[in-house]
Amino acid sequence: MPALSDWLPPAMVGTTFTILGSLKLYGVIRGIVGGRDKPTFQYVCGT
Repeated sequence: MPALSDWLPPAMVGTTFTILGSLKLYGVIRGIVGGRDKPTFQYVCGT
């Protein structure tokens, strides 16, 4: 079995980008407008 340090960092990076990409896709589908002056959820999900 591979060492934890071999697969954990790429798995964490992949999971992070997948979650952020999913939130952006959700925002595009829902039509959420983001921007610097918006709350965190709208900032992350906004287009």
